[in-house]
Amino acid sequence: MFRKGVLGVLRDAGIDAETPDDVLAWVRDEQRKLVLLSICHASDWTLLEHVHRAADGALVIAVLDDMSTENALRALRAGAAAILPRDASPQMVREASIAAVEGRSILPVAVVRALTTLPVTGQDPGTPSLAEREWLAHLAGGMTIAQLATHVGYSERMMFRLLRDLYTRLGVSNRTEALLRARDAGWLR
Repeated sequence: MFRKGVLGVLRDAGIDAETPDDVLAWVRDEQRKLVLLSICHASDWTLLEHVHRAADGALVIAVLDDMSTENALRALRAGAAAILPRDASPQMVREASIAAVEGRSILPVAVVRALTTLPVTGQDPGTPSLAEREWLAHLAGGMTIAQLATHVGYSERMMFRLLRDLYTRLGVSNRTEALLRARDAGWLR
């Protein structure tokens, strides 16, 4: 039912839709392809990477059972051009598909914010992004991690993970060392 519903939504949007038995063979032909790939099992993550590598022009929308920020980032890193939750409305499927065909991507705000914390290419991986420097400034100003998470729009758990990753990249083991390093490097305003 899910597949037939998605096919109907795509056809209504003017997108010629198929359900090939062998998606890898299907994406290898010369036409540009849009693939909606459900990620339900560990093997689906591998298939996502293979589909991305098999056809450079293929656009993959990963349909995630678990729409966590971590899974969304994982899907984007594996080659997805966009992500959707498995329970996406027909309108969301239509909008994401049209956007992908037009060379755009519609992403949840939490995912976009998480992307801004990644190091910029060519930037020293030990140098925090602008967003990460702002986090450090807020922490130096006395904000708790819970308050910071609320302020930037993450769950407290995600904020702890992001800060832990930042501390690892900075080569420090805790908040105090990170703040000292930030002060010494001139990252705090």
